[in-house]
Amino acid sequence: METVIAAERQILAEHQLREQVVNEEFKIWKKTVPLLYDTIYTQALQHALLSVEFLPKYTWSSDKNRITVRLAVGTNSFTKGQDFVRLASLDLPATLAPDFNNESVQLPEGEESSFKILHSWSHPGEVNKLKVSPDGTNIVSFDNVGVVHLYKVDSDTQLDYKFHTSEGYALEWTSNKEFLSGANDANIALWDISSPAEPIKQFNTHSAVINDISYSKPSENLFASVSDDFYTHIHDIRNPGTSPAISIENSHIQNAVAAHPQIPLLVATGGKDNVVNLYDLRNTKEPVRQLFGHNDSVVGLRWDPEFNPSQLYSWGLDKRVLTWDLNNMSEEFTYPTTESDSRRKNKNTEDPCLKFVHGGHTNRVNELAVHPTIPNLFASVGDDTLLEIFKPKTIIEEEEAELEEAEEEEDNEAKEEKKDEEEQDKMDVDESSKDEESKDAESGENKEQQSS
Repeated sequence: METVIAAERQILAEHQLREQVVNEEFKIWKKTVPLLYDTIYTQALQHALLSVEFLPKYTWSSDKNRITVRLAVGTNSFTKGQDFVRLASLDLPATLAPDFNNESVQLPEGEESSFKILHSWSHPGEVNKLKVSPDGTNIVSFDNVGVVHLYKVDSDTQLDYKFHTSEGYALEWTSNKEFLSGANDANIALWDISSPAEPIKQFNTHSAVINDISYSKPSENLFASVSDDFYTHIHDIRNPGTSPAISIENSHIQNAVAAHPQIPLLVATGGKDNVVNLYDLRNTKEPVRQLFGHNDSVVGLRWDPEFNPSQLYSWGLDKRVLTWDLNNMSEEFTYPTTESDSRRKNKNTEDPCLKFVHGGHTNRVNELAVHPTIPNLFASVGDDTLLEIFKPKTIIEEEEAELEEAEEEEDNEAKEEKKDEEEQDKMDVDESSKDEESKDAESGENKEQQSS
């Protein structure tokens, strides 16, 4: 009995220590917020959210001082309480808009952002996952018994898509009219939103839980899936069935997959080994690059298709959202291990592709949303019940702009100096010519006088 009590006390002490460390890290992060972000908004909610998505359109306030963005969220009550899919809005500074005109708008000072719930749809059970259609008119969600629900954004219309026999966490739109669903029953279905009775195609290539699905827009016909069966599969939508087009065996379970929005042969995966893998589908024996930065399982991946297609975002159980810049892939990097630390102790231990770390959560991050029409605007949700909307400072871009401006000024100064030198040379030549003409004239006069 005493042994059990001692063990319980030890577990409690370790838990309290972890909580203390998390709280201290969060305090440090809060102090650095002004240095790290152009804008950040945090909303504490009643329940944790598993999923968040931006809608593509935003609107201007009448005085042009603010913009309003909309986002879809799904509740996860963990109890017998009613869950909802909700449409929310948030007012943000007008400076975030890509069409902001800083000459015509005077920004207000000290005005706080406002978060509002615009509409709520009752949801049967927890909202495991939701996805907004590319045009922002429909929302699909997965519940905890395997039914996919569709909600019309501008109405109360709801459709139910029944096929899966257990809950699911994988949803992906392939167009405004079709979407994919993957569930814990190991099945993947392709749906036409106008035909909820049954899926138009089925893909039965996995033998365990489907963790994630990603459609390859540039390829038009391919999508990727990852599963608890330790496999990553690449499927051809035109060929449903039991055999994938490409099969990649993983040494660890992969929780997330993201097909590149512009490069049809590039796919990223992330899993329980804390690593993000980049695969070239022409040769899948080994990843072309591995990204090291997480301290716990990676649970989500997303690209920025519109504004920064070279940037990949990952998040996970370590309470962090990481931004990776693949423009730095050319820089050689080998993750230091215990066997090779002595050899590499003088080398950089931070992956050069790691660009930014968002540390605003105190528990696992469940999802990150990237705004499709406003550059560098993100939303994250986690088990800490926090919803965070933020835009990191673009220090590197500002420095590059300042450097370009300085170089342009130097070029202009050099051109002016060269122009002055050329004008001075021309003046010197003109003066020299005048002197020669004067000498010739004097010589002519002397000759005339001598002859006379």
